[in-house]
Amino acid sequence: MNIYFDDLTKDFQGKIVFEDISGSINNNEKVGLIGSNGVGKTTLARIIAGMESYEKGSINYSPYGLKIQYLNPNDFNFETIKVSEYLSPLSKEDNKLLTDTQVRIKKALSQAGLEEDILARQINSLSGGEKTKVMLCRAIIDDFDLLILDEPTNHLDLETRAWLEGFIKVLSKTVLIISHDRYFLDEAATCIWELNKDELKSYSGNFSSYKLQKENETKNTIKEYDKQQQKIKELERNIALRKEWYDKAHKAAGQNDFWRSKAKKQVSIMHAKEKALERLEDNKVEKPKADAAPAFDIINKNLSSIKLPKYLMRINDLHKSFGERVLLKNASLNLIKGDKAAIIGKNGSGKTTLLKMINGLDKNYSGSISINPSVKIGYFAQELETLDLNNSILDNVLSSPFTISEVRLLLASLLFKGDDVFKKVHSLSMGEKSRVAFAKLMLSQANVLLLDEPTNYLDIVSREKIEEVLQGYKGTILLVSHDRYFINNIATKIFELNNETIVTWEGNFKDYTKNKNTPKDSSKDLSLKSVKEEISKLDLELAFLSGKLSEASDEDEKEKLNNRFLEVSRLLRGLKDKI
Repeated sequence: MNIYFDDLTKDFQGKIVFEDISGSINNNEKVGLIGSNGVGKTTLARIIAGMESYEKGSINYSPYGLKIQYLNPNDFNFETIKVSEYLSPLSKEDNKLLTDTQVRIKKALSQAGLEEDILARQINSLSGGEKTKVMLCRAIIDDFDLLILDEPTNHLDLETRAWLEGFIKVLSKTVLIISHDRYFLDEAATCIWELNKDELKSYSGNFSSYKLQKENETKNTIKEYDKQQQKIKELERNIALRKEWYDKAHKAAGQNDFWRSKAKKQVSIMHAKEKALERLEDNKVEKPKADAAPAFDIINKNLSSIKLPKYLMRINDLHKSFGERVLLKNASLNLIKGDKAAIIGKNGSGKTTLLKMINGLDKNYSGSISINPSVKIGYFAQELETLDLNNSILDNVLSSPFTISEVRLLLASLLFKGDDVFKKVHSLSMGEKSRVAFAKLMLSQANVLLLDEPTNYLDIVSREKIEEVLQGYKGTILLVSHDRYFINNIATKIFELNNETIVTWEGNFKDYTKNKNTPKDSSKDLSLKSVKEEISKLDLELAFLSGKLSEASDEDEKEKLNNRFLEVSRLLRGLKDKI
């Protein structure tokens, strides 16, 4: 299977979306399509799928009539039907077709890791992950040569994203993936397409390989630019010297024909160099644009003036439920000064709810959440409610003690340059609004940031800019995100919400996955008798630690005792589950 397209041009209501785009998709490739929001990624994919027209260019399919399936979770508009109806739209009067379809449905469900009882459920009762799997089942049943997945990881928890990566890896078919999920593209893609308005560039390998190639491209372009600039300066200097020499020689030669001819010869050389200069100017290498610095001095302004203790937040014995549904039970965590911690867990495990409880927006819980009085919290919510839609970007972000120049410097580092800062917020895309809300938060002088899905709506370039700012921020961060690449680059600690409790893991996301998959608890091999003996020992140690904690005054000693207390509690829970 191969698809070739040449010089594709698409406009929308007189505005060019992209122009003269060319490329190819080869058999069994897993292509990741990336680009800024609004650049036309979905449009290009729909054109390839034959779902949208184009103004100019050509597409050739080999073999002719190959089958393309285009899936976008946001287009899943079959809310009122059962899964069985969605998966078997064939006429029930044709028994042979019906039997064949039922066999394929069972095979597809198995491939997607779904149980057959899901067939009886309404689609509107499914989770985001289940809906994505059901969509994939439909594609498998109908068969395809090319599968196009448009933002397939939207609304998926980490576990389902990992499953989807594995599904694509073992799929012996060609796949085109539109995604801003860099971790997903690292795991699933074998080739990256980068779409700009007037160019589609292809890079072999996954996302990390693409990034390396882009960095090398930029370095080489800078070298070529510097080399060309040096050549231009040499030519300009040489032309100026020869012109000066000619003027003097022509004047000194007077009526002497020999010296006048010598002077004219220099004119010919000068003209040749002028033409060489023109050729260089016509084929000028553009200097790569330097990104605005992340403005670390501004975002950290006055942060060091407030003295903070080691422990900024302590959560103990936290219970939270909605009706009969328990989210958290006996949950505990400590947030230490300088932590950059990520809260992870399945959809519905209580991640956003935990942030709201910490921020005082949800007080319907039992247990304790103790926050040091010196802590000033800055809260980034998914709803972006802090923005004044009728004000400009600059007016939304400007606040004391920052000058207009400082604010504009931060905004430039977040891709709002020049007159962009005067745009009204209501005219912005969701991604742009998200960046405005983030800029406003970074200038709030908060020393603890609570971030709820800060990369939602953002394209890859915007995510990288947010990461740069947070990496240089000297305060403390507690964030919720499904973006594993983002977590990996920011987090130094992971709080996992699992089985109604909170488990603490040191390190970033890769450390977490490595440690989670490396069993350390030898108590799993204990007999029932030894399990009970171990529980008794740990119960005694827990009582001892509790007494020592109440007496301890030294912060370092408290930290050691508290960490051991949490570890013993975790081990006890694991052992008690065995009985």
